Amino acid sequence: MSYLALNLLLAVVWMLLTGGFSLFSLGVGLVMGFVAISAGQSVIGSRRYVRAVAGTGRLLVGFVRELVVANLQLARDILRPNPPFVPGFLAFDVRALGRAETVALANLVSLTPGTVSVDLDDEGLTLYVHTLYAHDPEATRAGLRRLARLVHGALGDDPSEAETEP
Repeated sequence: MSYLALNLLLAVVWMLLTGGFSLFSLGVGLVMGFVAISAGQSVIGSRRYVRAVAGTGRLLVGFVRELVVANLQLARDILRPNPPFVPGFLAFDVRALGRAETVALANLVSLTPGTVSVDLDDEGLTLYVHTLYAHDPEATRAGLRRLARLVHGALGDDPSEAETEP
């Protein structure tokens, strides 16, 4: 049985025990089930699941933060009399990421204002990104590396293991 299914089963049991059949009760049951699974992770071997759930939470918080910062920066720059835009393309090495991680990274980049994923080379080693802030490509690559580490951690891997860009 997968740990996600176990977590859902524990949530349903929680709902039956408390007598509350609502979305809130399901959410509380999921949290309680996750706490139970993480408490017994050394016994039942659920370390990867616990890391994946924690990594997904970090990805959600980190992406929302990036999204808010990018929106504020873009809004500020649009309202300036002379916007500091220097549009251009940059290449980002995705060799250390798997296919699913690369697709997730490309989609998250495209959701962030001021950047859009344009292409992936034929070998799947380089992601090409168009940015409005090409005057500082290293800062853009640093942001992409942060996002790549968060995506890598959301799959249950140790985020420090994701080394992208030498």
